[in-house]
Amino acid sequence: MQTPPSSTAQVHFSSDVRNMDNWARPEALGTTYARAHKWLMSLKAQLIQHHGWQDAEAATDTRMLFTVEAPSPWRSPNGLPLSPKLRLQLPTHASSFFSPERRVQWQMVFHSDIFATQRLIVQPITDILNLIQCLLTGVVTLVYEEQLPQGTYTTTRGLPSVQWITNNQAALLEVFGHAHFKQLWKAANDRTTSFKVDFEPRRR
Repeated sequence: MQTPPSSTAQVHFSSDVRNMDNWARPEALGTTYARAHKWLMSLKAQLIQHHGWQDAEAATDTRMLFTVEAPSPWRSPNGLPLSPKLRLQLPTHASSFFSPERRVQWQMVFHSDIFATQRLIVQPITDILNLIQCLLTGVVTLVYEEQLPQGTYTTTRGLPSVQWITNNQAALLEVFGHAHFKQLWKAANDRTTSFKVDFEPRRR
């Protein structure tokens, strides 16, 4: 029987632009996201070629950059899938992430098992999440809650590790340019900008 790995941090999607850091330059999102199409399509190709994904049948929505599917990797003792097919979509235009009509759709994508567990074991999924975090800083975050006797600590991470940014420097420079890349690297390397910690006291 194959079961999902445990993950302490959960991926959270919010279309509230107030979550975006000032240095993310929201007015440049359309340009940078369009530049990232080539990289995103390359990651999609890796999913198809090496991880058993395939283009979704009848995926004709031109508003989508791509739609791919994969059977659930988790099986019961009888060999039956433990969940429906995984379905990953990304839009052609970054503005779709902020459309009220699409909010639930993107929550279903980013809150799904794809990013809950597959990001831990499938590198292209990890890369897609990290790239989206760079493009939409504060919109897709990793959230970790720790219950302690005095209350709940919630740690939110809005950027990938500086190691990932360094390892992907060439591709990120192509998307963001030198000035924005330097800001990105500096922000990821600074825990005060890449992390946020909230505390809620336990009610007596």
